[in-house]
Amino acid sequence: MTIELHDVFYIVTGLVFAGFTFVPLYGKSMFVTAPILFLIAGALLALSPVALPVIDPLESVLYRDTIEYLTELIVIIALAGAGLAVDREAGKREWQHTWVLLVLVMPLSIIVIAYLGQSMVGLSIAGSVLLAAALAPTDPVLARAVQVSGPLKGEEDDVRLSLTTEAGLNDGLAFPFVHLAVVLAGMSLASYADIKTEELWTWVWLDLLYRVLMGIAAGWALGHLVSRFVFSRFGDAAAGGENQGLVLMASTFLTYGLTELIGGYGFLAVFVSARAARAFVRGTKHESYAAMPHWFSDQIEKVLLALLLLWLGSVAVSGMLNSLSMAELGVALLLIFVVRPVLAYICLLPTQGSRIDRGLIAMMGIRGFGTFFYVAYAQSQSDFDNIESIWRICIVAVILSIFVHGMTSAVGKRVMGKAKQE
Repeated sequence: MTIELHDVFYIVTGLVFAGFTFVPLYGKSMFVTAPILFLIAGALLALSPVALPVIDPLESVLYRDTIEYLTELIVIIALAGAGLAVDREAGKREWQHTWVLLVLVMPLSIIVIAYLGQSMVGLSIAGSVLLAAALAPTDPVLARAVQVSGPLKGEEDDVRLSLTTEAGLNDGLAFPFVHLAVVLAGMSLASYADIKTEELWTWVWLDLLYRVLMGIAAGWALGHLVSRFVFSRFGDAAAGGENQGLVLMASTFLTYGLTELIGGYGFLAVFVSARAARAFVRGTKHESYAAMPHWFSDQIEKVLLALLLLWLGSVAVSGMLNSLSMAELGVALLLIFVVRPVLAYICLLPTQGSRIDRGLIAMMGIRGFGTFFYVAYAQSQSDFDNIESIWRICIVAVILSIFVHGMTSAVGKRVMGKAKQE
């Protein structure tokens, strides 16, 4: 009997999807999570005699684009779900930790990571900025384990709220620095003195200001427009809400596509659009409508997550990391264990809340598939001399994050539970 690769694909994928339904088997474990198991499964599959072809983004344009589009898709689905999940309205005090994480921690992280990339690994100026922009954001996909449960479900403590809203907003706000890396790569810099001021000012007003503001404005406007239609006499709510999943996909894709079309940041717009939809129904009889679209986003996200975890596990053992240097490993370790925890904890000191909450928020800066999207996107826009090194550092950092944050998230939940009881 001949073993066909497409048969292996369907069998393995089916088993992985089924694995997400086995939560009771490992849900009580302190150190085992679904992403860890599926990551290991992907590695074992790649090492088996029936291994599927490995999608190496450095091997071909097709493979690079495949990773770019799949990671882009899972991020926008995760952002829509995160925006729908949060019950608490945005405010200076209500989201105090979020604002600190966005305004202080992320920019400082970009500066430190860029410095480490240059000083330890020898990356170019453009390469170090790309590495920093890709690794600075908290991932909205893998951070689901420490985010709020969903609309109207409660459990919206400061830790879960802060991590959810940070992940929802910082992906869009990191994009300006990905564009900065692309701009710098086009300058062929030998030193900082070679940076062209005119192009830098164009980046400031276009990529840093216009695209961010347009992402926020378009997301809010489209969120309200879609909500008005959905809850009108012609919309899905009037028809009994039978197409809530389709409503989610339609609104998410329309918001993302239209915002990108007019030059705004689609990631930012998707999250803001979902927040606008929640604001539209807050306090009305339709408020519970958000539960089903959120559930649907969660299911779609798990499907894509399973496939991407298999890919990550396979690419990690396929030879892509064979040239990993101690310096590259050191940058990844410093990011996970020092840069994010220390910077975040220091910046959060003036905020309200317990030391335990601030410590957990600082520690749980999970890195994930948004990182791979940024690198693949930048790679498609310009040539980076150190792109292999950037991919290796990012892959190791995300794998470390899956293990470290996956194992410590259960510990964090128990700590929070004990703190509440006391």
